[in-house]
Order: sequence, then structure tokens, then C-alpha cells
Amino acid sequence: MISIYERSVLARVHYLSIAAALFVWIGFTPSSSAQVYDAYATADSITVGDRFKIIVSVAHDGTSDVIFPHSFIPDSLRVGSGWSLGDFIFLGDPDRGRRTVSSSWVVDSVSYEATTFALDTAYVSLLPIGLISASDTLVAATPPIVVPVTSLVPKDAQGLRDITDLADFPASNWLWWSFLLLILAGWAYWYWKIRNRTQEEDDPDFVPEPEDPPWDEAKERLARLEQTDLSDPELVKPFYVELSEILRTYLERRTKVPALESSTTELIGKLEDAVRDGLVPPEMVHKIKKVLAQADLVKFAKMQPPSSAGLDALSHTRTAIDETEKEMVSYESRQAAIAAELKAKDDASESERDTESYESDSTTELVETEVETIGASEYQPKI
Repeated sequence: MISIYERSVLARVHYLSIAAALFVWIGFTPSSSAQVYDAYATADSITVGDRFKIIVSVAHDGTSDVIFPHSFIPDSLRVGSGWSLGDFIFLGDPDRGRRTVSSSWVVDSVSYEATTFALDTAYVSLLPIGLISASDTLVAATPPIVVPVTSLVPKDAQGLRDITDLADFPASNWLWWSFLLLILAGWAYWYWKIRNRTQEEDDPDFVPEPEDPPWDEAKERLARLEQTDLSDPELVKPFYVELSEILRTYLERRTKVPALESSTTELIGKLEDAVRDGLVPPEMVHKIKKVLAQADLVKFAKMQPPSSAGLDALSHTRTAIDETEKEMVSYESRQAAIAAELKAKDDASESERDTESYESDSTTELVETEVETIGASEYQPKI
């Protein structure tokens, strides 16, 4: 069976053979209507999170303006200053260049810095390229790009190994002392907890300190985070880590979605379920995904976005939290109204049942009274 990589190689060979036949047909001199598109990765193989270059080029007669792939990407696929397509994430702004082959033949190219989190193989089926001239607009596609992703596990690894034999160490008294100190610390903690709990029970006026509402906590943490100096490269990663933590904590506390223990992909799937339940505004899922995806790139791919991108991410986070809070308040109001309506119906039904029961009891008593009266008149002796 042919693998994805082998299919890509065959497709590339077929594509280059067509281009070669075209050159032969035109006598090795490119005509004004011929174009040759190409795309490839500079790395033969990579590991997860590695950075490498992807080169996209088009050879043409030089009379057209070239539109490279990043100009076709919609906002939904953009993450900060980067964008994603297939298994690849393209980082930052590309480097563009032109090489003149002859008076009627030039090669325009662009170099992208990319990374991937795919396993086994990173693949994209095509990259779009456009050529705009005075009389026509042409949009074509490059050949597919396939980059093998090597495992970080050594090739000679053969599963789990058996537990090694116990090693003999000279006896040491510090282990016993450590164990004793641990027991004393546990006893002291237990005594402190019991004492505090007793004081709380004995004091009738004791009121536990309330926990800040999720929205207030998130707003306070965002206000502190806004003071971060993003011009310092050492503070960029902590900034995005805290930003992601604030957003995930709010979502978990407010919507009960397990955000802290979920990956970004898992969390977005759960939020889409929450959208169907009316807990999260649909338009906020895209903002949340954008913030978390950019934070993941900074944390795991060592991306260094500009200061403006960090401020935009903070603004998107604040907007997502505000809009989600409004939606949650509206949802809770609707639920309270539904509950009140159901309670009113239950109360009305119960009142109606009580009325019917009272009328039934009254009717029964009246009938019994009439029966007793009739009976007494029938058996009353005549004088």
C-alpha cells in the first residue's frame, strides 16, 4: 500500500514531468502564458514543535502580480500574526523575493517560517497562488507538501523494561528523623484544623470569607496582567500563560466546562456544546479559540509575537469574558423564569386539587346528612 509520503513524491514527480514537457514543447524558452508553481519544505524530517522553512514559488513571464498563499487565508484560520493550513502553522511575516531568469522569465518566491504539532506526518494538499494581469486573473495551486515527523522516542526502544534489582544503600538515620518530622507536621496540621473548626462552631457570628465571583476574579487578574511590559522578551511567555489561565479558570467556574484539564482542541469542542445549550455566545468561541491557540504557540513553539498582538489577545479575552457573562446572566434569568412559571403552575394545580377535594368532602357530608334525615323520618314512631 502506498503511503501518503510516497503518493506526494509520485505527485511531485508527475508535476515536474509535466513542467519539463512544457519546457520542451516551447523550445526551452518560456512563453507569456506558461507558469510553473512549486512548494517544498527545507527540512527532510522534523520533530514536533521544530521550526523550518516552507518555500512557495511561481515562475512566469513577469507581467503579472503574484498573490501568495497568506493573502488567501481567512481570519478564521489566522492565529495572531500567523495562520494555519493543513497540518502546518505558519509563523510571522514571510520573506519575499524575485529572481530573473531571462528577459521574459522570472521566479517570484516567498519563504515562510512554519512548525507543526502533527504526529508521524505533516501534510497539506495544496497552497493557493494567484496571478493578476491587466486582462485576466488566474488562481492555481502548488503540489502537496509532506514532511515526515520523527518520534522523540529512541529507535532502539523496545517497550517497557523490567524493574531493576533493588540497590543496597548504607543505613542512614536521617530517614527515620524525616519520617518522625513528617508525622509531627501532620499532627500539627490536624490539631490546627480541629482548633479552627471548633472556634468557627463556637462563634455564632462567624461568617466564612466569600469567594470572588468568576467575573470579578477574571477582571481583577486581567487588570494586573495589563501592566506587563511586553517589550521585555522574558515576560512574553509568562504573559500568555497567565492569560490562558485566566480565560480557562473563568470558563470552568462560570460554565462548569472542565477547561483547566482540557487541551485547546478539546475545550473548543466542549464550548461548542455549551453554545448549543445557550451558555456561551456562538461568536465568542472564535475569539476564545484565537486567544488559546496563540497562547499555545508562545508556550510550545517559542513564538514571539509583537506587543500589539499581546494587547489584542488581552482585549479579545476581556470581550469574550464580558459577552459570556452577559449570556450566562441571560441564561440564568430564563431558567429562573421557567422555574417560576413551573412553580406557579404546580401551585395552581395543587390549589385546584385542594378545592376539588374540599367540594367533594362537602358533597359527601351533605349526602350523608340527607340520608340520616330521611332515615330518621321513616322510622320515627307515630303518636
